[in-house]
Amino acid sequence: MTIDAIGLGLCTVDMLFVVDRQPTFDTTMRASQYLRQGGGPVPTSLVALARLGASTSYVGKVGDDADGDFIRAELEKEGVDTSSFVVVPGALTRVALVLVEEATGERGFTTRPETCADLDPAEFDRETIANARILHLDDADPACMQAARWAREAGNTVVYDGTWLHEDLDEFLPLVDMPIVSEPMVRRWMPDATPQQVVDRLHGYGAKVAVYTLGERGTIVRWREGTFTYPAFPVEAVDTTGAGDAFHGAFIYGLLQHWPVSDIIRYASAVAALNCRQLGGRSGLPNLSTTENFIAAHRGIWDAQITKV
Repeated sequence: MTIDAIGLGLCTVDMLFVVDRQPTFDTTMRASQYLRQGGGPVPTSLVALARLGASTSYVGKVGDDADGDFIRAELEKEGVDTSSFVVVPGALTRVALVLVEEATGERGFTTRPETCADLDPAEFDRETIANARILHLDDADPACMQAARWAREAGNTVVYDGTWLHEDLDEFLPLVDMPIVSEPMVRRWMPDATPQQVVDRLHGYGAKVAVYTLGERGTIVRWREGTFTYPAFPVEAVDTTGAGDAFHGAFIYGLLQHWPVSDIIRYASAVAALNCRQLGGRSGLPNLSTTENFIAAHRGIWDAQITKV
């Protein structure tokens, strides 16, 4: 049976602490909130998709420890298929400490050294990848590269979450239909570029829709109808963890519905904003009715701020 979307990429256990300031050595401080939750860009995007009603599957790699069990159980609870999980005996799963600034919702990450190696192309098969209408990736490593080739050969759509810079990006991007890059990657990839230069370069690799997300400053998008800037929806942010992942999941949902690009960006921006209202990358991910009601209340103001570059 064909599924809507399959994702391949990093997975973590996130331990989130809300603090009123950055901690310093030789001091003690108490967090105002704490949450343990599954994380990782692609898995969180798939959870966003599942809550919106799409069928999803995840290809990932964990150790055979309690953290690996937790990641898998969290995804299965959300309806994400985990039958392609790779479990490594004796390995440690990635765990991330996330410090969230109470006043702004901004966050910083640190991870423990994991002993679970990266997913290898030999650890999944062509049929698994080709069986999904959309493939979502978070890197340009050998496993993602192979998966992208198989998806393109099957005539399926490849969406890329550009968070980390990889040395093989020039080889990888021609395999991507919808690259969505963020500021942390762009600061390393094209540090002196304007937002328009970023989407122009992505478009030059053959992207059907090139997207550069700019957090609270919105999004710039280039496709065949031109280049447009879109605002962000204003919300009182509790935690920005997972905002980009929520955007990607909702973007893919819009692709599955065959919506016009502007409608997809509006929907993705709304889901990203809604997700910032609770602690954790997944706590605030909305369902269809919540998203539709939010858009209905804010659409006029949001649409009025769209600009053609």
